[in-house]
This record gives sequence, C-alpha cells and structure tokens, in this order.
Amino acid sequence: MDVTTFLGLALLPILSPGPSSILVVRNSLRHGLSFASRRLLTDLAGTVLSASFLLYGLGSLINGSKPLLVGIQLAGAGYVLLAGLLCLQRMRRPPTDAFRVSRSAGGLWLESFLAGLLNPKTLVFFALLQPLLAGAEERAAPLAYALGYSLYKGCVLTLTCAVFLLARDWCRRRLRLANGILGTALVAAGSGFLVKLSAGF
Repeated sequence: MDVTTFLGLALLPILSPGPSSILVVRNSLRHGLSFASRRLLTDLAGTVLSASFLLYGLGSLINGSKPLLVGIQLAGAGYVLLAGLLCLQRMRRPPTDAFRVSRSAGGLWLESFLAGLLNPKTLVFFALLQPLLAGAEERAAPLAYALGYSLYKGCVLTLTCAVFLLARDWCRRRLRLANGILGTALVAAGSGFLVKLSAGF
C-alpha cells in the first residue's frame, strides 16, 4: 500500500468524531493550548501502542470474529452518542459553572492515554488494514504505518485544537449555544453510526 492511499484511508477515522477529538476540544477550551498539547501527546502514545499491537497480530484476531468487530464499532458509536447527550445536558448549567472543572493530573493523563489506546476508530481501522499488510517483507513496515498514522492524527487534532482556541472567547460568551451545536452534531453522528451498523445486521 502506497503512502497516498494510506493517508487517504486514514483521514476518515481521524476526522470522524471520537474519544480523542472530543478530549482535544474539551481540554483546549477548558485548559488552554499547553495543557491540551501535552494530553494529546499522551493520547498519541496510546495510539502508537494500539496500532502496533493490531498490525503485529491482534488485528487478525479481531478480523476473525465478526461479533467482536461489530461490538467495537457499537462501542465507538455509543461513546459519541453519550458525549453528545452530555453536551446537551450541560446547556442547563449556569455559565459560571461551565469551565469550573477539576485538574486531577493523574486522572486526565490516564484518560488521554486510554482514549488513544482504546479508541474504537483506531481498533477497527487497523484491524481491517492488517490483512493488507500481512505480506509486507519488512517487519518494520507495520510500525512505520502506526507511527505515520499517529503523526497524521496529531497534526489534524492540533489544527482542531487551534480552531477551537480561536473560538474560545465566543464559546465562553455563548456556552449554551456552543454546547447545543456540539451536542447536536455528536448525537447526529453517533445515531448515524448506530443506524448504519444496524442496517448491516
């Protein structure tokens, strides 16, 4: 598989809503660029580890079990749907409480790492990609794809972080509207994923 094809395929899971993108948006709005960037690096470390395991054998195990593959996809869709519902629930909170959050360092580091390690989009993408790379002559090739995907994901999410930071003041002033827009988008995406999956049964 050439690099252009790989990057084109990788763009879909990276751009679609998921744990990593939701955390990046939340951390950038609540804590700023430096905080969000450090947590993103932790997320990417989890992504590299997960992708490496998948490409070096775990992917074939997931591919061999359709219920497991569908279960992972359902978990991802459910996560996005739940995140959207929580955003809509926050519309009821007073604006002064919006950014009053705990900065439990250990918990947030772990949350970011697990978002990268257990991201359903990454699990499904590399599980499906693994058979295409099974005949790779060089053992280092899968690791190169894992690192490349993580770097690509990091660039896209850094850009996402910058966009939301530029809109941070607007979001603070219109918090209920911002939560409503984000929540509606996530609920629509999660529901769409669930409908698509159910249609395949």
